[in-house]
Amino acid sequence: MVDFSSLPIPVVPYTPICRPGLGIAMSTLRDLRTRAPLSLLTAPHRLEFHQIMLVTKGHGRYSVDSTCIPCSAGTLLWTRPNQVIQSFPNDMEAEILMFTESFPLPMHAGLGLLDDVLRPWHWQLGDGELPLFQQVLTHLQEEFERPDRGVGEQVLKHLLAVVLLRVDEVCRVRHDDAHVGAPSGEAGELFVRFRQELEVAYRSTRLVEDYATRLNCSTRALSRACRAIAGTSAKDVIDARVALEARRLLVHTDLPIAAIARHLGFSEVTNFGKFFGRRVNMAPGAFRRDARSRSQPESLDSGGHFTFR
Repeated sequence: MVDFSSLPIPVVPYTPICRPGLGIAMSTLRDLRTRAPLSLLTAPHRLEFHQIMLVTKGHGRYSVDSTCIPCSAGTLLWTRPNQVIQSFPNDMEAEILMFTESFPLPMHAGLGLLDDVLRPWHWQLGDGELPLFQQVLTHLQEEFERPDRGVGEQVLKHLLAVVLLRVDEVCRVRHDDAHVGAPSGEAGELFVRFRQELEVAYRSTRLVEDYATRLNCSTRALSRACRAIAGTSAKDVIDARVALEARRLLVHTDLPIAAIARHLGFSEVTNFGKFFGRRVNMAPGAFRRDARSRSQPESLDSGGHFTFR
């Protein structure tokens, strides 16, 4: 079995220079370029931490798990730990917020899924959204640079919560590509448990009934929770996670398509091809060729680490 987290893709650790030991850090893309080799930024790599980036000017491209988008002023990007990223910044400048998985305050069920790789990860902020987001980032930057007089970490935790709530607000108003519900109560908790169970079992089963059994609930209750929180069916959530792993393995490994199909629980490679075609609108082989031609990979040193302020 292939463990995606074990693939030979460089992992950037959380190593802040300014205020070491604190689970949050602020930087800019300009500063990052001075500390990280260009070969690292433009080749596939992963982060051990969360990174929220707000593009302030210029243009570039940013890729997460083989999906590449154009970026310009107002583009907001959220990279989660272990997602495979590449950056092609061109003349792009951005404010960057980084934080560890354990730093945020406990929040409602939806934001409890901070590490959910199926959640949306990019948005283009509108005229009414951008000033609000810039304002809270500025406040966070000022507090980060202020000498700690005993409550600094707690203030930063609460300001980060405001940032995350703003992101959640942006996410929820975009009904076409976002989790449309504001998770709470039994439905929210069930959805969180479902997503956690899915991370464990998506390679072994794609049946809604199996997950309902594991969660000790009915298929109807699970479907209601998914509709309320994700705006789609439980089956669609399952298939989206399997398709994501298929895309990752096609792009970042040289495994034969038949081996990828077996790894993801398909008994026949033809069934995998039909599944992938329905989800991605492209045959697996064509997707691999297209994604690799667009990624423009560059060679990496064995070291791929950098520090940030």
